[in-house]
Amino acid sequence: MSKELQNTDNAKKGKLDLLNINTSALTASLGGLVIPRLFYQLVVFVLDGSGSMSYPGLSGESKGKEVENAVKQVFERLLNSKNKNSFDINIWAYANESVKISSTVSIDSFDLNQNVNPCDYIDRYDATNLISTLEAVKVESKDYITLHKNKNAQVLVVILSDGALDEYEQSSKLCDSIKELENVTVSSIFYESKTWQENYNVHDIETLQKDMESLASDKSLFTSTLDPEEIRKHMIKSISTVSKID
Repeated sequence: MSKELQNTDNAKKGKLDLLNINTSALTASLGGLVIPRLFYQLVVFVLDGSGSMSYPGLSGESKGKEVENAVKQVFERLLNSKNKNSFDINIWAYANESVKISSTVSIDSFDLNQNVNPCDYIDRYDATNLISTLEAVKVESKDYITLHKNKNAQVLVVILSDGALDEYEQSSKLCDSIKELENVTVSSIFYESKTWQENYNVHDIETLQKDMESLASDKSLFTSTLDPEEIRKHMIKSISTVSKID
């Protein structure tokens, strides 16, 4: 059978004629395909930038720098996930003021060279007031869920503090109202310090730990540690709890 007759015969039978495919055009069109998002997961990092976060941590670097390193390792972990296009991030620093380090962006568009050390964004660091930050985070969480309504959308708020929160009762009530939002989860981290260990009694530290634990949606989403590596692991664990990382 001649090539012309064979091609005609294949066309009549509905078979794909590989001889006549423009492979360059096919490759170009496939290269432009965008893998659809399986879910919409916003992770909001709420980081303590008060004066004590500038003190040395276990590594010898400031605790603020240790937190930055841990957060960026979390970003790298998300970027290596096959579902990386499903994650968005948002970053805040707080002390005696509230500063947005990064608006909501997709993880694969975030510049990993950007400084996320909370201490470097805070000028008024003589207090640890979480209220105004929580108010803003609540609004952004509601907006994110509304924007992606009828889709598989969730928000995880990760709150980190290394000391006592000012006006704790109001912060706690605000956090409870965030946890009541549909598809919004809160994780919390008490970042212990050598100063606390040396200068405060066990009861004081236990009280601070319990205060931070009550901010979390459940006990499994809380950790208290001196080790920045444990902070990274807890953040990954929290993200895994509410979404999927491969």
